[in-house]
Amino acid sequence: MIGVARRWTQLGDTDPMWAALTDAGRGGRWDPADFLRTGRREIDAMLSLLDRRGLTPKMGTALDFGCGPGRLSAGLAAAGFARVIGVDVSPTMLAKAREIVDDERCEFVHDEGTELASVADDSIDLVYCCRVLQHMPTELSHGYIRHFLRAAAPGGLVVFQLPAEPIGLVGGAMKALPAPVLDRLRAGMEMHGTPTAAVTRLIAEAGGVTVSVEEDRSAGPRWRSHLYVVRAEK
Repeated sequence: MIGVARRWTQLGDTDPMWAALTDAGRGGRWDPADFLRTGRREIDAMLSLLDRRGLTPKMGTALDFGCGPGRLSAGLAAAGFARVIGVDVSPTMLAKAREIVDDERCEFVHDEGTELASVADDSIDLVYCCRVLQHMPTELSHGYIRHFLRAAAPGGLVVFQLPAEPIGLVGGAMKALPAPVLDRLRAGMEMHGTPTAAVTRLIAEAGGVTVSVEEDRSAGPRWRSHLYVVRAEK
């Protein structure tokens, strides 16, 4: 976990908005208002998906895990959640979030442990996590999924994205490259995946019910990725 925190603190110090969403290219090209608008669009799309699946989250407390500069935290607040907790391992990312997100419903919490100790049991109505778990070792990401379900209120929803495997010739070739080379190519953002069957098994073991597994493109064209929609059963 120390390595993960160090890496994202460095990225947060140099170009936090690009590190959170690489669409705009490096070098401070994101305008903060445009950056935050992408978060609102993503949250609106996620809530529309939940509606299509017959799920209506309680608009109480939402958790944005791996919140970075607050793009999705701001989106959750704008969508109507009464309280949004953005949690991140990186103090520099959190500093940017506090700078660009002007919404009293959002609070940003530094938590560099592995057990999500800053979030109480059964306290969250909706957990959302995208483009985060893929950047940490598998054992660590699986532990956080367990803690998402521990923190979710009975009947609460947990929505998270995780790649399954590299795809295509380029994806397969990158999988064979030495770790130092991959690290340079990805600007220090390592990538990890977990097969879908293993993820749904983990969800069940942690007390969740997998409502749907959606195709997702958040990991980029070289990875097969999914968005998991989960209901906490307690």
